[in-house]
Amino acid sequence: MTAHRLTFKVTRSRALDTGEDVWVALAVGAPGSVSGESLAELVEEVEAVKHFCLGLPKETPVSVEYVYELPGLPQDVLTSYRRERAHLDESARAIAVRLREAGLSERDSAMLLDVPESRTDLLERSA
Repeated sequence: MTAHRLTFKVTRSRALDTGEDVWVALAVGAPGSVSGESLAELVEEVEAVKHFCLGLPKETPVSVEYVYELPGLPQDVLTSYRRERAHLDESARAIAVRLREAGLSERDSAMLLDVPESRTDLLERSA
């Protein structure tokens, strides 16, 4: 089955009905847009409409790319950060294996690697 890709341009905008700032995602090259009060809510909304935007059945794989257009923050800064973050996460996983082999607990490994509690999933044993 062919995987499809859909890009959404994401911005902040003032909602006309409430006057509150909201996140808005506009599909690029396809009809559709969604909004949310938070990025998490926005992603949920995108997941709910992505197949509809492309006119595809729900069982068809659709991957989503988000392009953020935020004042004062060029897209390449976010892209570079995400690339570096992925590299660091991969390194942390590799080091965690060696630390486990050396007998360290996940908690001690997290402390040694200065991994925040919210990211200790990087240190868990692979399934």
